[in-house]
Amino acid sequence: MPITKSDRISGTLYVIAADADEARSRLGDYLRDEADNFGVYDVQKDAVTSLHNQHGSYDRDRERVYAISLDIRIADEK
Repeated sequence: MPITKSDRISGTLYVIAADADEARSRLGDYLRDEADNFGVYDVQKDAVTSLHNQHGSYDRDRERVYAISLDIRIADEK
């Protein structure tokens, strides 16, 4: 899901991180455009491939791919 400026963002992003807190932090940086290497991907397969390329093997004690679902929208007025 490419991130674009709009009133609504929904979908799933895949983040390479050591734990859920780091995944949340990396996603925040990605959404703020504050870092060069976010480890955030639109497609799960791309994230898994990148993880394998970084470590040469899939080692769950290092980093994993986390799926983060987004539903950012304007709150309904009542």
